[in-house]
Amino acid sequence: MRASVWRRSLVPVVALFFAAVCWIAIHPFGRVKQFDPHPAGISDLTMPLEVKTLIRRSCQDCHSSQTVWPWYSYVPPASWLIERDVGRGRDHLNFSGWARYSAKEREKLLADIASVVKNHEMPLPQYELIHLDAKLSEAEIDILYQWARLERRKLKASSTSSPSPKLFLGQNSHLYITNR
Repeated sequence: MRASVWRRSLVPVVALFFAAVCWIAIHPFGRVKQFDPHPAGISDLTMPLEVKTLIRRSCQDCHSSQTVWPWYSYVPPASWLIERDVGRGRDHLNFSGWARYSAKEREKLLADIASVVKNHEMPLPQYELIHLDAKLSEAEIDILYQWARLERRKLKASSTSSPSPKLFLGQNSHLYITNR
């Protein structure tokens, strides 16, 4: 009789353990965390240091192959949500693959960057909730917006051979674009 009670209490424990192992092993969004031994990074891109710093701080984890995976990104269901967001981010824009984009693709991506940053759509609210330093101030939003606009104009200018626009800092610490 005592053995039967022992078995009855052990079966649910074993089943729960097996379910937990299966739960942890399931990754519905593919292998987002694959290791890339030679990823091109934000550091490899030609852009002002201030822009690089902002992109590293607020964009790199979802939009490059240099994602820093925190411990909770290995625990379901948080891992599923994080992997989904990173996968979608990389599918849309991966700074590690910037050199592989055509001029037209870069133009489109720069327009998208300017738009989503200006409209406060990026970084995602759930990312900002956990990464408090990723939140962009209005001044930082303006820096990224002006940079993306300038780079887009440069790409357009290089394809039409018109003078390349220049970016300068005004006395009021605002960035301005000029064709002179």
